[in-house]
Amino acid sequence: MTITKQANKYLLCWASCVLGALALIAWLNWFINPFSIFDAPAVAGINANKPNYVAHLRLTHPYRIENLQPECTIFGTSRAGRGLAPDQPALAGLGCYNVAVPSVSMYEIRRYFQHVQAIKPQKLVILSLDLRVFHPEPDTSGAFSESRLAVTADGQNQFNLFSAKLPDLASSLLSVSGLQASLSTVRKQSWGKDTLAANGFWQPLTDDFDHIKTFRFYTRSYVQQFKEMQQNIDGFRKSLDDFRQLLRQAYVEGVEVKLIIHPAHAWYWQTLWLSDLWPRFEAMQQEIVNINAEEALRAGHQPNQIWDFSGSYGPALEAVPAQPSQLMHWFWEPAHYKKTLGYLVMDRVMGVRSGNAEFADFGARLDSGGLPEYQAKLRGLQESYATNYPADAAAIGTIVKQAATEMDRTAAKVDP
Repeated sequence: MTITKQANKYLLCWASCVLGALALIAWLNWFINPFSIFDAPAVAGINANKPNYVAHLRLTHPYRIENLQPECTIFGTSRAGRGLAPDQPALAGLGCYNVAVPSVSMYEIRRYFQHVQAIKPQKLVILSLDLRVFHPEPDTSGAFSESRLAVTADGQNQFNLFSAKLPDLASSLLSVSGLQASLSTVRKQSWGKDTLAANGFWQPLTDDFDHIKTFRFYTRSYVQQFKEMQQNIDGFRKSLDDFRQLLRQAYVEGVEVKLIIHPAHAWYWQTLWLSDLWPRFEAMQQEIVNINAEEALRAGHQPNQIWDFSGSYGPALEAVPAQPSQLMHWFWEPAHYKKTLGYLVMDRVMGVRSGNAEFADFGARLDSGGLPEYQAKLRGLQESYATNYPADAAAIGTIVKQAATEMDRTAAKVDP
């Protein structure tokens, strides 16, 4: 009897220690909140910055949307994440949330829009567009989960307590990976150059940036991306159908959608030009205009505004620094722009008078006609770019040729 009592006491003590340890781990993971899904306090130097937030956004956004229930949302790729700040003056008082995700597909954007609408009907949606969302990469990470969303792809309510919410809760609070993420978050508080703001914006923590290095690196990367896009015509067509379905739902449900085609630096547009992808870009513009007009007519509404900020003019011609220590005002690298340019973009979109008179005419409306003339204007600007900026054009041309040669060599090794 004594041995049995001692054994029971030992088991009780052991169980208490295990439960205590699990409770401590769960509290630590809740407090550090590395995946930004809990309403934990942010303490500077401990958990305020989320250095690995980009990798977790497909987990973060569905639950953050449920918690915040915004009535205004911004959708797009990392360009929207870094450039379109929800708290900028043009969006003041709207309580917008930025649902930007890196390399996001139009299908995924449509599903996040369905999720947001199911949580709380939107008063305003900013849908930012570029070639990337219409040319999706295969998702091999498995990070995007349909089961986390409030509705299925056909719009039916989805009960996901056991399929998503409880597993995600357990993984975030009690898993080894959750604990590792928390420890990494604490350790890297002062390492990161940006973090995830409460409104979903990718908030920079420093302006320290080597623009020369990143302009060259990303230009090489875009050559590869543009070649893959050239070959992905099926993905382009499928994405256009997802775009149509998103607009159709928005028109039917009375959601105001403002469509934006992102600005980019002239280096990006010249790389696109030399990569022979310009015709695809023009096809994208045309399809956006056509689908928007068709769905508006179908619903009996006026077409949504389409604002295009593409082309090598205005802020896109900002000089690339000659020294690593020099900073740029409008851009991080060829495709990603700073919120300073995002402010200018949203001022135009929202009809707010900009304080920058020099670029007051930056951007053009495409929903009111004149697309062929506008496209001819952009082509003319690009054709004259090499003449007006010979040094930059030569540097871009060299990078494009070298990258293309390396891709051809790699392809020859894989398929001799």
